[in-house]
Amino acid sequence: MKPTEFCDSRDPVNRIGEVFKRPRVLLPVVHPVSREAALVAVEVAIGAGADGVFLIDQGLHEREVVALIGEIYRRHPALWVGINLLSRSPADALAFALVATGRIDGIWSDNAGIDERAAPADQACAKDFVDARQRLGWRGLFFGGVAFKYQREVASADLGIATAIAGNFVDVVCTSGVGTGHAADPAKPRAMRDGAPGVALALASGVTAANVGAYLPYVDAYLVGTGIERELGVLDPDATRQLATAIHAWA
Repeated sequence: MKPTEFCDSRDPVNRIGEVFKRPRVLLPVVHPVSREAALVAVEVAIGAGADGVFLIDQGLHEREVVALIGEIYRRHPALWVGINLLSRSPADALAFALVATGRIDGIWSDNAGIDERAAPADQACAKDFVDARQRLGWRGLFFGGVAFKYQREVASADLGIATAIAGNFVDVVCTSGVGTGHAADPAKPRAMRDGAPGVALALASGVTAANVGAYLPYVDAYLVGTGIERELGVLDPDATRQLATAIHAWA
């Protein structure tokens, strides 16, 4: 089942453009080291022109993070907010977040459960999320990790096919460099884009205003923490604004 089936059109739809009404977006990753610090980071992201935020349960407990998202929605009802719960499967994270808040705009998982060595019909782990979102009636964006840091390595020659398979199950294929804060070789997202031209693609490590130009032809969404932080959980307003400006200027 393709993610476009969750939309009203039968034509291929890049859901980044559909949801955000622009081709390239910045979604700062907030590490909630405390409730107060996280709320400040969200304000910095908004003030810098970011398109939304992701919260990740590194710092506060996952229940505190989900409660924090509810507070963010109360303060900023129109803000796009996503979550990455590291210890939960994508389907479990979606159910948990929806029960706790009643709304979640995005789910991000480091591992979408894609196996490029198997046929699309045999992607049982990936299909679990499709089943969950249908059961829950969820129409948000699923950012599913493929060839992601600290997960099973995908051979360079197989990046295109892995991305194409993932496009049947996720809204946005999310990849990274080799580790936290490490920039990806631009050849990686280029190969993924070449293998699946119509699939939305995100990058989640090592992006800065200085290097983002190398990725802009291929990558739609930028999930950035380290590259715009002064320290863990504290966003730098100038770095965030500069990155947002560079991303939004792409044409």
